[in-house]
This record gives sequence, C-alpha cells and structure tokens, in this order.
Amino acid sequence: GLPPPAAWAEESLERRLSGIRLDKLPSGFIAPWGPSDIWYPAWMEGRWHVRATLTNYSAPLGLRYVSNGGSDLKMAKRTLREQRRRLGVPVEYSLRYVRSKRGNVVEDRLTNLPARINAYANRTVVKRAEYADVPGSSLEENEKRGDGPEDPLLTTSIYVKGGVQKIFVTGFQTEAKPSSGDSGINAGDIFRASASTRTLFAAPGTGMNPIAVDEEVLTEYQRLLESGKVAGRVRLLGFLNPNDPLFFEAGNRAVTIADYDLELSSTDMS
Repeated sequence: GLPPPAAWAEESLERRLSGIRLDKLPSGFIAPWGPSDIWYPAWMEGRWHVRATLTNYSAPLGLRYVSNGGSDLKMAKRTLREQRRRLGVPVEYSLRYVRSKRGNVVEDRLTNLPARINAYANRTVVKRAEYADVPGSSLEENEKRGDGPEDPLLTTSIYVKGGVQKIFVTGFQTEAKPSSGDSGINAGDIFRASASTRTLFAAPGTGMNPIAVDEEVLTEYQRLLESGKVAGRVRLLGFLNPNDPLFFEAGNRAVTIADYDLELSSTDMS
C-alpha cells in the first residue's frame, strides 16, 4: 500500500536538503486549524551561539537565472563569484528560540533575522525590527488562539539604512525523526523544517520599485546528546517570482541553492 502522508512529507524534506532539481512548494495558504508557526522541539528552547559555514553555492538552471531578469550576465557572474568567495568561511551569530504562551517553542524572529543580516554584512546594518500584522497572523489572531502579545508573528519588518525589508512566511512544514521508540517531537534526534518566504525590499525616496525575492529556507537540527550541542544544516533555495521575465522558463524550479553547515552551542546558563 501507499505510505501515509507523513512519510511523503519526511521524504520530501529530507530530499529537498540534498536534491538539485527542486520545484517550489505550494505556499500562500496556512491552514487555520494547523500549527500557527513552525514549532521546534523543546531542546531548541533558549539562546544559541551559531557558527555557520557556506559549503555549496550553485545555479542549477544556469547563470542567466541568477541575475534579475536574466539580462545582466556580468552581474550574475559577480554574484556567483561573491558567493563562492564565502565558501568555507565561518560566520558567527546568535539565535534564540522562545516558548510561547501556549507552550510551543518558536523562533524569535526579532532577534534572529537582524543577527543573521548583521553577521553576513559584517557590520550592524539593522536599525530596528518589528512584527507586522497580516491576515492569518496578527496580534489579535494570536491572542484569540491563546498566544501572548509578545509571541512571534509570521511577518517581520526589518529597517536598514536607506530602506526596509518585509519578510513574509507564506507556508511551512516540519518533520521529526525520533531517536527512540517514542514518536514525540521531544524525543526526536533530528528535526527538519521548511519555510517559504517572500521578501519585499523597498527604498523610499529613491524612485526604485520594490524588489520581491522568493526563497525557501530549509533547516535541519540534529541533537548531539553527549555534548549537548546541535549540528545543523541550512539550505536556501532561490526562486524567480512572477514579475521576472524568465519566470515561466524557470518552470517553478529553484534557480540558486546555498548550503550551510551549522554548529550550535547553548549560551544559556545551566
């Protein structure tokens, strides 16, 4: 017989962390009866020091899909060169996962997004970050579900010098691989998550139109029971959005793939 749907999801997330021909996942609908955010295992709660190393950067459909509109191959080559120069160079930052009022462990995006952006810019570029209400994920809806006023929302506005980024989580899924007979997520040795995101970059006053970037963020965390550390992998899949002239040629497939290895050490006082 056919495997249960959970097995398909597990196979797809595991495959998405290593495959090359990858289609965009359906997004734009988050079921109101399911989880309201990515719920992480209990062992991820707290603050972590992260050492991330880029291990691979590729353009599976070819160079012309790397630059906006495919018209500027020189820019595409420069992007590829800049990314590949980062290969093997560790970048360090902090991450925080918090327990919501309902008892779920969720990502503290107001801490994590600026930390990553500043780390990769190699300087402080984020002035401030705040959550934004969107249909399906607002302060009011969070409170109706029993979450608190400080609990994370799915959409974050990041203010940087000269502009603002608005990062929307438009879909997500998770899977846990237990290390024992217990199938509960807290016993899971490996946890995987996928978040589909759309980022709008706007620079008011410059006359430039906002730029939209569609990405899928795949994360795998493996709990190392003896050391108390966590080994991680992050894969960023870049997709063209419908405004791009090459959108239909790309056929909904990932046009860039960036793979990172992560080492996480807890910085909470025990």
